Amino acid sequence: MNFEVLIKFNVDSNEVLEKEINFEYYKHVNSNNEDKKEEILSDTVVFTKNQIVIKGSRISPIDIKNCWRTKRSNYRRCILSSLFYLYNYYKNSIKIESITIFDDLENKETIPFIQEFDLTLPASFSVDLSKIEYIFKTISFPELSEAVYRVLHNQAQFVKNKDFYFAYKSFNSMYTFYYSYHNQLMEIGDDNTADKVAITSLLKLPGIESSLEESISLAEKFFSSKFDEMRRLIYVWLMNENVGETQFQGVICDRDFHYQNKNVLKLIEQLTSSFYNITLPKNSVISKFTKRNNAQSDEYKINYLQLLAIYAVYRRNKLLHGDHVDPTFLFPDVNADILSEIAVIIFQTSVDLVNSINEPDFEKSKIMVATAKDKFNFLTISLPIFLNCREIFQ
Repeated sequence: MNFEVLIKFNVDSNEVLEKEINFEYYKHVNSNNEDKKEEILSDTVVFTKNQIVIKGSRISPIDIKNCWRTKRSNYRRCILSSLFYLYNYYKNSIKIESITIFDDLENKETIPFIQEFDLTLPASFSVDLSKIEYIFKTISFPELSEAVYRVLHNQAQFVKNKDFYFAYKSFNSMYTFYYSYHNQLMEIGDDNTADKVAITSLLKLPGIESSLEESISLAEKFFSSKFDEMRRLIYVWLMNENVGETQFQGVICDRDFHYQNKNVLKLIEQLTSSFYNITLPKNSVISKFTKRNNAQSDEYKINYLQLLAIYAVYRRNKLLHGDHVDPTFLFPDVNADILSEIAVIIFQTSVDLVNSINEPDFEKSKIMVATAKDKFNFLTISLPIFLNCREIFQ
């Protein structure tokens, strides 16, 4: 049976997206062939002016009233993937006019929808189209397809409200992907279900700064304008968690990052003074502080992002376990605006990480090799468990 999905939309742009992409939905193994040759079955997505047409066929009858409703529906995923591509191509408000599915028996079903792409997409939040094309390759590149799809799923939602939930979910997808498959991370041997381990390992990668220039710049600006607010937030963190002075260095991950930026060290010095009534140096609290502080370095700007990322883990855990409530409910509380600013930095980090995926960095896992018979396949076990069990909402 043949089917067709027609998506009509309007966008204010002089450009016209004209492109055809295959959406992989099934891997068929020909058992009649001695070699058991594999064949990937695909639907066709055609982008033209003001419409997207998805065409395909199935051996079995298609229930067009329900085939797009289930969470794992390939019809649903193809529709969403096509709209994610469209949104990042135009970066303008997309007004969907209609989504209709047809079969070759002249049956027709109108698919109800909510306008999710009605705000302009900031250029810095856009994902490279070459990376987005992987979400159509669910069979050839399942690990990368799933990770990028999750980021894009949160993208439009985050653009609407700058919600910390969506920012962190997106970040979670990317640091999990890197930690599971990157050449220098996949064999670390630590607990690969620990968010903190994954984040610290990722943000210590040699050369990672060049991949995170936009998010590091945002983190630096945040520290410059919100230094006192950040100190208060971490003070409350230490108080709520009853962090002892010998635990302090581990909690803020100084043992991992060995902070050297003078502004981050200034924050640490003020925190130890106000919270513990301690004047540094004191090695039981922060080791080798004097040498680092005396350098008064303006460099190591990734330290801003590293400390913010660790604070974000704390906030995420509090929200997940119900210790904190949504600060934006009904009317924003005193911390809502600053949490929104942190959310922007965290979301930008996830976008930077997607756009910086470089094939040679993932050679060991072989996830970037579509035809590999011995492909390192974490996706069916580790990655979904890590993401589904540890995410805020699924």
